[in-house]
Amino acid sequence: MTTEYSQQILHVTYPNAKAHAALLREGGAPLLEEEVKTIKSALKSVMKYLCEDKRNIISAIGFTDGAGKDLELKSLNDEDCVFAFREEGIAKCSFERAFYNKEISFQKPISCHLFPIRISGKKRNIIRYEEIYECRDALDEGKEKKIKMADFLKSALTREYGKEFYKGLKEKFGGK
Repeated sequence: MTTEYSQQILHVTYPNAKAHAALLREGGAPLLEEEVKTIKSALKSVMKYLCEDKRNIISAIGFTDGAGKDLELKSLNDEDCVFAFREEGIAKCSFERAFYNKEISFQKPISCHLFPIRISGKKRNIIRYEEIYECRDALDEGKEKKIKMADFLKSALTREYGKEFYKGLKEKFGGK
């Protein structure tokens, strides 16, 4: 598979979970059809982290919008993802919380895990960096700490494309 990607995923620095939380605030994260079943099986574990409004929305009208290739996670008032909760004013992911608490084996939808990288194309082989305002602090921090975006997103890139892809990506562009 030939993969196209933005040079920025290799050269932009990005270490910060605060910017990852920006995705939770923008709502409507792309979702793969095969992730819906996994999410349904994790609902009991993740619902306890959500406020009553979000639990009610998910119970009443579900957690997805769109269909097929246009499927996305539902957002509350076009802002917060229905699976986001707040901790000290920062949006957090209920899937990730349950995952790190060893309650589920699914870390989060792949589009969320890869953010701010977006995947497109019929073969999911186009990788591009999506620059958003909320990520500026993270980019500055990454630059200061000399952490490249591809390194920060290593586990997500490996999850989506495999270890060999990640190794090749790093080798091709002079990384370790």
